[in-house]
Amino acid sequence: MNRYLRYTGFCLLSLLAFGCATAPQTVYVTEAQQVTTQALEPVNLDAIGLRQDLGAKFTHQLPPEMTDELMNDIQAQLANTKRFTKVLMNASDQETYIIEPRIESLNSFESPMNMDPTRKLVTFKARVRLDVKLMNAKGQIELVKSYSDDRKLESKIPKREVMVAEKKQEFFKRAVTIGFRAAADRLGMGFNPSYEIGSVSRINGRIAYVQINTSKLRKVPKKQQAIEVIDDNNQVLASLGELQIEDGSISGRYFEKGGASVKEGMKVRARVNAMLLE
Repeated sequence: MNRYLRYTGFCLLSLLAFGCATAPQTVYVTEAQQVTTQALEPVNLDAIGLRQDLGAKFTHQLPPEMTDELMNDIQAQLANTKRFTKVLMNASDQETYIIEPRIESLNSFESPMNMDPTRKLVTFKARVRLDVKLMNAKGQIELVKSYSDDRKLESKIPKREVMVAEKKQEFFKRAVTIGFRAAADRLGMGFNPSYEIGSVSRINGRIAYVQINTSKLRKVPKKQQAIEVIDDNNQVLASLGELQIEDGSISGRYFEKGGASVKEGMKVRARVNAMLLE
């Protein structure tokens, strides 16, 4: 009995020791880390490129009328990433992100199966991508980043069987659909907000001048830009509006929060997308 009690006590002590060693450590998010909350920006889906691909380059593999079905599926998948407040179809809002699906290649081939001479292997390959573009207030469009996916599907069929066009189309459709869904997942994860850090260099009346790297900030639509003066504990002291963005500097009218005063040397953070940091 005493031996059993000693053994039980040893187990309890061991569990306590290991429990303390493996307890999850509290992690506090800083500016240098990626913030994984939901992004605030809506995005627009544009079907023009996909219609061109299906209507010209790949008419033998997939019908052009499949464009709407694919676009609806991509829209749903992007929404499922929970990174956008809205995923709009062919919207015309300026100063925003545009996502354009494209099909780069579709091909198939047959190969013998050495382990089974009575059958053959039919392989279908698809390469798709989602282009993220930024449209400014003047309607000018710039490519920001592309998310691609290579997809391969295989089917074993009798050696003498000829796969009909409808069956091939079914495989191509599956490959393209899965490829776009995978690309949409990676794109959504790329839209986590992150920060660029700078400092107040000068104050003139109600205008604050900030030294900061603006290369990433220029690729954020104006209505989605958030420039804030913060203290050492990352508490927001003021926000900047009416922004003028130059190379390496920002100026704007500041609006205090809670009566805080803005002074030279204070830390400033500008929200960008983690997608732009890669």
